[in-house]
Amino acid sequence: MIARRLLPIGAFCAALLLLLLAYLPTLQTIPNGSDHLFMIDVGETQVVLNVWGTLHATGYPHYVIAGNALVALLKVLGISAAAAPAVVSLIWGVLALGLIFLLALNISGRAWLAALLILAYGLTRFVWLHQVIAEIYSFGLFLLAALLWIALGLRGHDRARLFALALLGGMAVAHHRALALAIPALLFAMWPVLRAQGRKLPGVLIACLLLGLIGFIPYAYLPLRETAGSAWAYGEPDTLSGLLDQFLGREAERFIGAPETLAALGTNIARVTGAVIEDMTPFGVIAGVIGLIVGVWRNHTRHAAIAFALLVISAYIFHCLLYSDLLVALLLMISLPLAFGWLFAALAILYLVERNAPEHGKLLATIVIAALATLYSVAQIGLNREFIAELTGDHTGLDTIALFETAPENATVMIAWGPRYFAAGFAHDVESMRPDLTLADHKADYRAILEQGELVTPDYTFYNQPLTWWEDRIGAPVYLSSPAPGWVQIADQPEIAVVTNGEAAGISAQAEVQCMPTGLTLSVLWAAETTLTQDLSVFVHVLDADGNLIGQGDQSAPVYGLRPLTTWQAGEQIRDTYMVQLPVNTLAARVRYGLYNQNPDGSFTNLFENERPVNCAL
Repeated sequence: MIARRLLPIGAFCAALLLLLLAYLPTLQTIPNGSDHLFMIDVGETQVVLNVWGTLHATGYPHYVIAGNALVALLKVLGISAAAAPAVVSLIWGVLALGLIFLLALNISGRAWLAALLILAYGLTRFVWLHQVIAEIYSFGLFLLAALLWIALGLRGHDRARLFALALLGGMAVAHHRALALAIPALLFAMWPVLRAQGRKLPGVLIACLLLGLIGFIPYAYLPLRETAGSAWAYGEPDTLSGLLDQFLGREAERFIGAPETLAALGTNIARVTGAVIEDMTPFGVIAGVIGLIVGVWRNHTRHAAIAFALLVISAYIFHCLLYSDLLVALLLMISLPLAFGWLFAALAILYLVERNAPEHGKLLATIVIAALATLYSVAQIGLNREFIAELTGDHTGLDTIALFETAPENATVMIAWGPRYFAAGFAHDVESMRPDLTLADHKADYRAILEQGELVTPDYTFYNQPLTWWEDRIGAPVYLSSPAPGWVQIADQPEIAVVTNGEAAGISAQAEVQCMPTGLTLSVLWAAETTLTQDLSVFVHVLDADGNLIGQGDQSAPVYGLRPLTTWQAGEQIRDTYMVQLPVNTLAARVRYGLYNQNPDGSFTNLFENERPVNCAL
């Protein structure tokens, strides 16, 4: 008897151990840098869960409150601030898989089948990914699994189940509105219980409604954190309109609505279907659909199979007809029922074998099912491990932090809202790097910032926010310079000095060289004696003692190609920097720099040239 009770625990632990062996090497332990569609908000979550902040709409207060508490505990236990939010996802994901296991065990009565189910499902792309990154979806999967467990797995205490379902359902919908699409499936699952309430049904429904509304009370967290001055309070939740923006998720309204044309509808169907296939593989999807059909056909599994079929149909139709972007919350509501389709298919096979084959046939069927589940799991590892490891190991966030540390003192740093901004925010607000700096995003009031001090931005900013964008935002001409490697300073006034010693082409230059661990940096103060009429390119050549070229940092124009000479004012000084990477075990002896022009025949003419001796050994 004891062994029989311990068998499900052992089966679950074995499956969980195998999953953890796959998950842990891909767990995100560094500030996020990936800009993949499914990773865009991960860096924001990493910051918010460390500083008791609030997330983007719809705010997700249940997740944030619980996540902040868990992160605080995990850091006490020695887990890093960057890794702790991903561990929170793993905790919710493991709990979700535990509930899925219990529900599968209740339906099948076979611990080994339930264990194979969570092993195979846990290695699908979207489940695996959201177990190892700081995102809201493993928490949503936990809530969905809990709702299904109450509705389909528990027995007895009918009214208590109804009330528990209402309370948890309110929390689920408050967490993510997409979970409201589970209501048809849950109503069907609980329909016998609702009918049994008889004349008490209206009162029971009113009580359920009130219990559901309790789940929305945590939204008070949003304005409270804004009022308390949290550095990461998204939007303006301390105002009624701002709170409604968060609660209603108005910024996502552009994705909601029916496609305007049949072509757009076809595109959306293809997008959603393709994502499900990518997640579960063609075999997994086909097996899941067949399994749901078989489950509905069999009396023993019909009730649960219809509930799961309603869930997948609701989510799939809504996603195809009324939502124009990929939403993981909906994709998980499609994949989970299909995974239970595998269970229904396996049960049907075992039933047929038990009826029509001798005893060894049952053993053979068991071996075949276990082998298929194992092969599917191994295939998912092959398909997903490298993909997920690449996302969670992306070093762009670390590179952004390294650049952030080199920003000019006491400056306001503009980085457009997104993964790089979140990485800089993690450094500034979580790890307390460079407290002298102020971090601003692409919606800041730059005119006000310029009135108070220095405004800088990384050079790559100009790919998406070009010079004209800055001029429109500031309402005045913009003058660019480079005060430090990788940085561009934004100014609304040129730096004017009296230039009386202009050399060739009416240009003078003063330069300094600084040796770096991987090369050197050349800092140049360009100056124009008069207004220039010809654009020239910049050459920066690093030479060894024998005059051999060992490093080069040419640019199409000064300041990372952003300040052509014809934009210079008479007497203007332009600060500029050039980083040159050098080979290991080399000794730089001279830096030759200047301006050149490319002739029609392809040759080059140096119109301005200077040289500085250096002694940079690597």
